[in-house]
Amino acid sequence: MNIPTINIPTIIRLHARALIFAALLLTIAGAAASAQAQVTVVSAASFATDKVLAPGEIASAFGIFNTQNNQVFVASSVPLPTTLGGVTVRIGGTAAPLFFVAPSQINFQIPDATADGQSVTVTVTNANNTTGTGTFTVVRSAAAIFSAKATGQGAAAGQTTFDGVVYQNTFNPDGTEKEVSAGTRTNPNILVLYTTGLRNTPAANPNDGNGVAESVSLKIQGVPATVLFAGPAPGLIGVDQVNAVIPPELAGLASVSVRIRANNRDSNAVTIKIGGLVPEARATAINFGQSLTGALTADDQIQAGTSGNTFFFDAYSFTTTAANTSIAADLRSTDFDAAVLLYRIDTLPSGQKNLSLIAADDQSGNYGSSASANNNNALLMTVIQNPGSYVIFVTSSDMNPNGLGNYTIKLLSNVATQINYGQTLNGTIATSDLQTSAGTYLDLYWFTGVQGDNVRMNMNSTALDSYLLFQRNDGDPRIAQDDNSGGGPTGKNAQITSRLTGSGIYIIICTPLDPNVIGDYTLSATKLAGFETEVSVDGLWNQFFKVPERKLPDVRAGVIDPEKPSIERFGTRRVIEP
Repeated sequence: MNIPTINIPTIIRLHARALIFAALLLTIAGAAASAQAQVTVVSAASFATDKVLAPGEIASAFGIFNTQNNQVFVASSVPLPTTLGGVTVRIGGTAAPLFFVAPSQINFQIPDATADGQSVTVTVTNANNTTGTGTFTVVRSAAAIFSAKATGQGAAAGQTTFDGVVYQNTFNPDGTEKEVSAGTRTNPNILVLYTTGLRNTPAANPNDGNGVAESVSLKIQGVPATVLFAGPAPGLIGVDQVNAVIPPELAGLASVSVRIRANNRDSNAVTIKIGGLVPEARATAINFGQSLTGALTADDQIQAGTSGNTFFFDAYSFTTTAANTSIAADLRSTDFDAAVLLYRIDTLPSGQKNLSLIAADDQSGNYGSSASANNNNALLMTVIQNPGSYVIFVTSSDMNPNGLGNYTIKLLSNVATQINYGQTLNGTIATSDLQTSAGTYLDLYWFTGVQGDNVRMNMNSTALDSYLLFQRNDGDPRIAQDDNSGGGPTGKNAQITSRLTGSGIYIIICTPLDPNVIGDYTLSATKLAGFETEVSVDGLWNQFFKVPERKLPDVRAGVIDPEKPSIERFGTRRVIEP
């Protein structure tokens, strides 16, 4: 593919446009530094205040300078002069090529031969022979992306091309984002970014003709984009460029961030606006009782979440034919923090299909784990009330944007038994039961309640140490958990009393909590006349004598709101219709 070029005067004007804005910006942000050094040096593309640059990079020096007659001078010849308007700039003793000099800003190129090191000295000799000095750090590679408004932020100063012949700017004449196509897998759209400071990135294969592409990565809204070329832009002094494929799955995302990483350093973030229609979800059929292996990869479908995060996903479709079909979707991964999203597929009168999120889970797979904080598995347990078509999204949790890696998904049906108020059922924890990744067996029950109902659940056993979990029908987090409140001579009974906050189906989980334990128990569900918080006499006895109580930690605490249902958190993600 041809590499586009833009002429040198255009680049010079690009630098000059930053003069007033950047000078004001650095006067405010760098006030403390200016008291210690007369000259502040930053990248002319990003204006990052860390003052880290690379050999060959275009830099801007800010300070109080004296030019001939206090005029602005712009270089008009190649090679660039080392004296312009009576001003010279030396980097560690070597004269730097000059693009532009003005009373408050100088744009120059870091000499290619400048060695890496801390506290590299810049010396500006003015037209009146006064000098100013400052320091900055030189590293092999310090990528910075030019923006359309020459501020280091906002719309990228870039182009896109499908064929290497026709190019479209990524920005409008006023410097705002111009909508570009996401392309397709068969007809990709190539993003061309103009940068500086990355040409000396250590190359993995310096002789393959694509510059340092293998050593440079580019992400669009956190999604990896394939880099085709990274290196010097032909005919442009100090300007580098990166060519990368826009991931087609990003269609319809509108304004997205773009960032380059090279030499283990991230560039400034700029933006592009991706148009088009949101792509349809591609779903694979899965049957009840079936276990499938898969992998989330950078080529997968993408959901957009809040705070600019994105999430890869695979989709699996299935149907139910009976009302109140209980299911369990068991998702396990050692590579990413797994999440299961369950959508109902509705067909509108127009024939268009619509997805409605009805349940989600990203933490229940840790039940029984002694290392819950490190458990990546999800276990969605729910009762599907209406027969129809459904789809499961296998994705990563809110704590793991753009999570990638291998996984297994197993879909089970008829995993829960209905229980009614006033009923006591005999149950058995057996090896044929639903089992978490921690090895703990679960028995599931469900009932229909009304908002305001006061419900008491008791799990009693002499064969195992009872543990009760209570949650809504739309996934985690659990409403309540209990180990010992039901009393019993050895503290083996569990009891939960709860006032229902809404009408609908609720899930009761009976478990020994300990892995690979089996045995008999009874479960009762009682609707109370009033809200009672007292525990049984045996429960009080156990509490008085400090019977050890097991407690499942909430691994999300301190990261995301542990009280906020998963369905609300995952409901903010962009829906991709089937």
